[in-house]
Amino acid sequence: MLGSRVGMSSKSQDAEFDELNRKFTGLEDYTQKLCKDTSTFHDAVLAMLTSQANFGTAFATIFQPILNETSLDSSHPEAATTLRNIAGYQDLMGELREAIQPELDLVSSRVTAPLKEYQDLLKKIRKTITKRDHKLVDYDRFNNSYTKLKDKKEKSLSDEKNLFKLEQDLETATQEYEHYNNSLKTELPHFMQLTTAFIAPIFQTFYFIKVGILYTLLEKMQTWAGATYGEMGMQQLESMHFERLGDTIEQLDALTVTKRFAGTAKLVAQHRQGSEDSGIGRKSSLARASSTASSASKPPIRSPIAGSYATDPAPPPYTTGGAAASSSLGAKRAPPPPPAPKPRPGAPGITYVTALYDYAATAEGDLSFAAGDKIQLVKKTDSAEDWWTGKLNGQEGVFPGNYVQL
Repeated sequence: MLGSRVGMSSKSQDAEFDELNRKFTGLEDYTQKLCKDTSTFHDAVLAMLTSQANFGTAFATIFQPILNETSLDSSHPEAATTLRNIAGYQDLMGELREAIQPELDLVSSRVTAPLKEYQDLLKKIRKTITKRDHKLVDYDRFNNSYTKLKDKKEKSLSDEKNLFKLEQDLETATQEYEHYNNSLKTELPHFMQLTTAFIAPIFQTFYFIKVGILYTLLEKMQTWAGATYGEMGMQQLESMHFERLGDTIEQLDALTVTKRFAGTAKLVAQHRQGSEDSGIGRKSSLARASSTASSASKPPIRSPIAGSYATDPAPPPYTTGGAAASSSLGAKRAPPPPPAPKPRPGAPGITYVTALYDYAATAEGDLSFAAGDKIQLVKKTDSAEDWWTGKLNGQEGVFPGNYVQL
């Protein structure tokens, strides 16, 4: 045993024990990893069987007749093979679970349980190592105190008594430390040899259990697939898959419901551009608010002229040309009005409008507000029957110009 000085005291070291302790720590880590991997394998196989059973149930649910359908084979001949084999697939999953469950029970009884018992032994040995470390601390403490007092040149009677007591304590600490230290150095190598004889059979058992599970899966799946689809290789299966798939993906992509709809602001811009050529205007893009404005009365609004309150409902959303436009949709629309004149020097740069009625956004890009809200005007046209752009509470969007008052 060697000693190294730390500050004014020395700390004992045993290189032989330190090496054994390093190997023992590695043994603890690898045993814990083996236990974790064994449990992970057990749970993964169970999860796989459960997922496969749920897969069959999902297929059976998807292909249930809808409403008054009587025969899916006649209405969907391309799915006849799948429909015919769903029940057989579900039965196969039940058989696989019954066949593999005993193997999984062996994993628990022959692998996981012995490893946990072995871990308990490692924990007991670790406690002994910890106790040995504590005895080493006591030994160094008494040894440093005894050496310091012994080297003192002039000793009093009290020092002689303390020296005698420290000598006895040091002897006791030395015996206890050497007992644990020598026992561990003697028995740890033998324990590690026995570990090899204990772990090797567990590993072999685990290996053959896994092989049995995988072969059971392979045999039953191949038997069922051969009886259902015949002997086919992977390339033949892929060819059959793409042949039956046909142009289904292209047809799905062509459906309108699979497309992303443009926002209201984008639609307004598109219709405004098209109205210059077609004369139809924005009737189609603004029709979404007509039912709301015509079917519900708005709260009283203050007349800017008479100073009284009117009970008339909100004006309908903008439609180009009114009745005249509906009778002459093919006529060319007049060019849009010129932009508003630039503000005079010294005029405020920000303009606000007051909402006369509540407006709830009906599409992406619309600006919702309540009657009485002050809306910052970002962009407007000369006509109040048009859609303007404003900002409220940090949100920017379009709204009917006849819903606000400058």
